Amino acid sequence: MSARMSARQGFTLVELMISMILTVIVGAALIRLTLGQVRFMDQQEAVREARSVSRSGINRLLSDLRAVETSLGVQAAVAGGQDLTLRVPYAFGIICSSLGTTTTVSLLPVDADIYNETGFSGFAWRNAAGGYTNITGVTIGGPIAANCQNAGQDSIRTLPALNGSPAGQIITLLGVALNPLPPRGSIMYLYRLIRYEFKNSDALPGRIGLFRTRVSVGTSEELTAPFDATARVNFYVGANATAQAAVPGTLSDIRGLELVLNGLSERSPAGTSAPKSSTLTTSVFFENRPD
Repeated sequence: MSARMSARQGFTLVELMISMILTVIVGAALIRLTLGQVRFMDQQEAVREARSVSRSGINRLLSDLRAVETSLGVQAAVAGGQDLTLRVPYAFGIICSSLGTTTTVSLLPVDADIYNETGFSGFAWRNAAGGYTNITGVTIGGPIAANCQNAGQDSIRTLPALNGSPAGQIITLLGVALNPLPPRGSIMYLYRLIRYEFKNSDALPGRIGLFRTRVSVGTSEELTAPFDATARVNFYVGANATAQAAVPGTLSDIRGLELVLNGLSERSPAGTSAPKSSTLTTSVFFENRPD
């Protein structure tokens, strides 16, 4: 018995075949599991890319839309909701005086970077009816501090510039004689015309990108891409609680916008034939919207 056992060395052919079959089965299962995990992670990464596109678009839009005023907010809108031009306020203040073609205003504190960005398009002042009168064709000039002081009335005082920020800055708006004359102390704001477009991407040719253009200087930037073809804006008109796709005949009837920012991933993840998508819809209502 001992001699026979000592004579046996290694495994039989059958044992080797069984072990190899088991190894192949276990290995195949492990490979399949690994590939499944890789595809899953790739798809999750594509979903994150699509969400990032949607969120990047909404962050920039909201920064411009938060102060848009109802009656003058939308300057132009193209059917399809993928081309929209807005009057975007960036500095607020009060009117000290308006003499001839020179209007002197005292601005409230404003972020220096926002204020110094190019693209000034005009200003608007609030009239007695509570609406705004739009003034274009003006340029910004230096301060005339005396125009914000009047011995017979309370002076409109300003703070000195702080750390480079134009806090309390006095400026003049030159080139247009206002008629009617705004009362001293009337609220006003400076604005830029900003155009938003969903159009063919420069960064990703053949895909759709979101572009922001400062109209008066023609400076355009692609904010993010790619978007689905359904990305657009819809319009809240009057007191309607539901946004409509059609551009209203009177743009001043627009009280807010529904932003449909359906983003896509740049690529199709492994195991799929199309990019992943992210659906994002939110609404922004303009300032001074009537109830």
